[in-house]
Amino acid sequence: MKAEKIASLTFTALSLAYIAGAFLIKEPPLRQQLGPEAFPFGIGTFMLILSLIYVYQQFRGTPQKDNKDVEERAAIIGAEEKVEGRIDTKVVGIMLALMFFYALTFELLGFPLVTFMVFTAGIFVLDRNHLKRDILIGLIASFGIYMLFRFVLRVNLPAGVLAFLFR
Repeated sequence: MKAEKIASLTFTALSLAYIAGAFLIKEPPLRQQLGPEAFPFGIGTFMLILSLIYVYQQFRGTPQKDNKDVEERAAIIGAEEKVEGRIDTKVVGIMLALMFFYALTFELLGFPLVTFMVFTAGIFVLDRNHLKRDILIGLIASFGIYMLFRFVLRVNLPAGVLAFLFR
């Protein structure tokens, strides 16, 4: 319970730092109605709202939910075997390595490809039960988000080695 209170306060602080970082984005030479800080500010505000709800839930003093409720929620997402009281440091280390790989190859391979690759690798690391469905979700999400940013929001994310597809 104490760890969850600390986590809720940490998420709130990170959300505030994210919002503050949005204001550090430089204004473009041509003034636009919606500046470059608008999207990060919106994300930060959404994160802040969720983290404040989390803080409220942790500090309102209600009793902890029983383990059966946690097991039922885990079964919904296919993670019932993952309900344990300990942290698997090997899995955490692999996921951190994947995030490091993502950061290093983001520009070279491009957003859609590297996002799909890391998402798929994460599925294997987390040993999910719905492999085909999760791979399809990763494919649609990575390429769909790229298309949304590129063609609707007009934000240029790196296309990387697949640049020839998006001309």
